[in-house]
Amino acid sequence: MKQKIKEILKNSFYQLLIIYTALIVLITMGLFWKFTIHMEIFALILGILGIFISSDKNNPDLIKDKTVHYSILAIGLILIFIIRAIPYMNNSIPLGYDTGIYKYAIEFGLQNTDKWILTGVEPGFLYLMSVFKIFLSTQFILTYLFIIFNVILGFSIYLVSKEYFNKNVALIALFIYAFSIIQFKVFELMYYKNVIALSLFLFAIYFLNKQKRVPFVICGIILGSIHRPTFYLFGLSYFIYSFINPINFQTKKYNFKELSINIISGAIIIVGVSLFYFGQFSLAITSMISPVVSGFVEPGQSPGTFIDFFTYQFTTLAYLPFAVIGFFWLIKKKQFNMVFLWALISTIIVYFQFFFFNRFIIFMDISLIILSAYGFSIIINDKKKIGIAILSILLLTLAFSSFSYSINSKPLINNDELSAISYFHNIPSSAFAMSTSSYYSTWLQGYSGRRVIAPGLFDYDVHTQSQWNEFWTSTNINTTKSFLDDYNKELYIFIGQKQRDNLNQFKDKCLSLVYNQNGNKIYKYQC
Repeated sequence: MKQKIKEILKNSFYQLLIIYTALIVLITMGLFWKFTIHMEIFALILGILGIFISSDKNNPDLIKDKTVHYSILAIGLILIFIIRAIPYMNNSIPLGYDTGIYKYAIEFGLQNTDKWILTGVEPGFLYLMSVFKIFLSTQFILTYLFIIFNVILGFSIYLVSKEYFNKNVALIALFIYAFSIIQFKVFELMYYKNVIALSLFLFAIYFLNKQKRVPFVICGIILGSIHRPTFYLFGLSYFIYSFINPINFQTKKYNFKELSINIISGAIIIVGVSLFYFGQFSLAITSMISPVVSGFVEPGQSPGTFIDFFTYQFTTLAYLPFAVIGFFWLIKKKQFNMVFLWALISTIIVYFQFFFFNRFIIFMDISLIILSAYGFSIIINDKKKIGIAILSILLLTLAFSSFSYSINSKPLINNDELSAISYFHNIPSSAFAMSTSSYYSTWLQGYSGRRVIAPGLFDYDVHTQSQWNEFWTSTNINTTKSFLDDYNKELYIFIGQKQRDNLNQFKDKCLSLVYNQNGNKIYKYQC
């Protein structure tokens, strides 16, 4: 009777899987709206039913020829590069909102050591970029070197998937990553440190599973010096792993020697990372204590800048159910490895909206990409033809979506706006550039060559949000003058073509227009 029920559930799974795949194709073609039905619930049901399919114990290599295997690997890596290079075919302006921040950090971070640099940009990243800056231009670092780091991340996903699972999973994971819109968005927003740190996270857990403790510790230390949120997730995952890994679930015995090795490795990593944050960079740690604590006390208050969980679910429908299958199969087999813990902890952070929860979607997605590849391989091992057919169809839908997204991806500012911002190089070096819009603030920081006053950013803003709001809406010259006088500096104010010019009414009173082209203006404050 039990076997009969299992068979019914298994058949239901494949029937629903075919329907689900057809719906994903219709959604990709624009013939079906993804919000018409609860596709995320459909995906969860499929994931749960997936635990009733046959065992994946054999997992024969689908591609036995090594030359063919490595050729497909190379194709996957090339696709990662091409998809991310497309936006630069007829454009030289780097993508992303954080572009200006990274440009300034690369060129002046270690030299000027602004307070916002010390609190917001990790020392390891600054040291690494200072090396690349010796022989590469900042423009190349912000564009094609960043693409190369994305390719390295793809390779690290391949390595970990191959090490923890098998070659089939490795290739599938690589191509899902290559076509992932979520991960392309990470590239599009230029989350530079995230990408490097994720690669180090993956290389670290690769060496951990290989029982190569020295490279594991080195990767962990460098990771901690480059990106704090990634190290936070890495540390939590490894802490739990350290106590779970010594358990032999067959013999019910505990390996205390393995536990001591885990603890010693973790302690060395913590000490090594701490060395980077001594002295002036200690602000990077102390400044994080309050927001992290409040993020746990008051969940939902510190989302971070990225898509929300609702959007994430409907963007990853092509591989979401297979990630659930992979996750539950690891539980079923009692394989509580670092990939499993990574997925579990990041999902908890995102779902319960702890500190920086939207940004942790980036980390969660990488772990789910690996688990979804594992889920696909389980289905292929159970029903090879159906599994390969569904995998091929869904990869094609992902490829179509990612190429479309890449083709339409544009920088946040155009050449006219960048030319206007670059005009600040013509003003006195002692003067300050003021941005009255957060949209342009980071670009002024990176490309104006001047010290920047911006609402809520960097080191020179002396006003609250409410005071900025009053400045933006004021029609009284005395109110505007009082606001600007608080800085007691030589000010040049930038108004970009995408923002409303509320200063034009005061022209020739306290403001002199020194630049006016293509809707971009620069005013000199002279009262």
